[in-house]
Amino acid sequence: MYCHSYYNKRYLYQYMATLAGCIAVMSSGINLGWTSPYLPEILNGTYPDISMTSDEGSWCAIMPLIGAIPGALLTMLAVDRIGRKITVLIMAPVTFGAFVWLAFSKSGVVISVLRFIIGSVEGGLYTALPMYLGEISDSEVRGILTASMGLFSILGALFINVLGFHYTIFESSLACACVPLLHFLSFVWMPESPYYYIKKGNKTAAETSLKIFRNAESVAEELDEMVKAVTRQESESKAKFTDLVTIKSNRRAVVIYLIINFARKFSGKNPIGFYTLDIFRLADGDLSEYTSVVIFIGVEVCAAMIGILVIDRLGRRPLVIASIAVCGVTLGLMGTYFLLKDAVASYITHLRWLPLTSLVLYNTFYTLGLELAQTTYLGELFPTNIKAIALGLADVVSVINGAIVSKIFQLIADNFGIHYSFYVLSLACLTALILSVIYVIETKNKTLEEIQLCLVKGSSIQKRKSPN
Repeated sequence: MYCHSYYNKRYLYQYMATLAGCIAVMSSGINLGWTSPYLPEILNGTYPDISMTSDEGSWCAIMPLIGAIPGALLTMLAVDRIGRKITVLIMAPVTFGAFVWLAFSKSGVVISVLRFIIGSVEGGLYTALPMYLGEISDSEVRGILTASMGLFSILGALFINVLGFHYTIFESSLACACVPLLHFLSFVWMPESPYYYIKKGNKTAAETSLKIFRNAESVAEELDEMVKAVTRQESESKAKFTDLVTIKSNRRAVVIYLIINFARKFSGKNPIGFYTLDIFRLADGDLSEYTSVVIFIGVEVCAAMIGILVIDRLGRRPLVIASIAVCGVTLGLMGTYFLLKDAVASYITHLRWLPLTSLVLYNTFYTLGLELAQTTYLGELFPTNIKAIALGLADVVSVINGAIVSKIFQLIADNFGIHYSFYVLSLACLTALILSVIYVIETKNKTLEEIQLCLVKGSSIQKRKSPN
């Protein structure tokens, strides 16, 4: 038995593998956040060599989401063939090359293509890395490990926004190229998932891997449990796409994921992230738009740090529900602010503090719940035999939803006013809140096999006491 503490030496190599793997996610955050500092400058002529219309700019903004679709589908096929670790590792040179190419690019089309390529890496990462982290981790720290992906994505967005306000595309792109290089040099030393080795029939390698990740010499009992779990799941049938809807436990897992992803995407984080600078500029708040952006993302980093510490203590479900509720209210406040500003500008003279305050609250609670919980649930809900298919399709659904809501946000804002865009997002949050209260379950402190057994039985998942 061991003491459940985040500082337990048992978790040391799990933390190291998580840190090395999540460095790759910084590149995703950089790519998603890139449009905030640079797209307005390209459109206003700061870079005369790069020609881009407003509509082309909106497509450039969502290129990472479109690119994530083929990336997720390819990764879905790769993770069970070449392994989770190798799949994550080979993404580093692709991202490195794309950032170096971006530094020398003088074409809007080329920039969009490069964002598409890095987006395909993102699609692969969000398929393979949650699987890897979920399989190497103890149940007591699985939340903090898988949720770390959200933190590193936010750090990437903060990194590019700070660079973007002070340096050119050339300079920042070369700086960003160091991120995948660091990922490769650190992650190459990490072991493969023991679940992958068991799936391939290599119990000896699985035992070696598990000993490293548990920082222990004796792992026989846990290894036997893993072997039984994988054997049971693999023996049920060869995984097919249709198993996600024809098998009751998988169907429940799919419903939970779809609700959380709907809430995550239709709460508007993608379009708000793409157009952060423009939103603060339109709001005409008390602080400059540049200062507001840094505060907006800086608070998000702090919230993510808090979130990864409490997700295994408070649980996933209450954080998700609170997150959706606050996002809905703050988005409604933003819509009302812009409505008043467009109707009678004098109404908002004493309300210029509201946009930054609302979006800081929005970002804080979004990060605490929706940002961190989705990757945690992804690593937990699906059985080994269909996990690759499930996570690949989950990422496809996620990026399609993100692209749709980003384009809808821009079209509504351009044709009817930005206040309607925020009202639509607020209404979506209300819908997601009702569905989450009814269907989303708690999974904290459960092993992956215990979660599967609960889903199979259709019973609610209750809190399990941590080992002492």
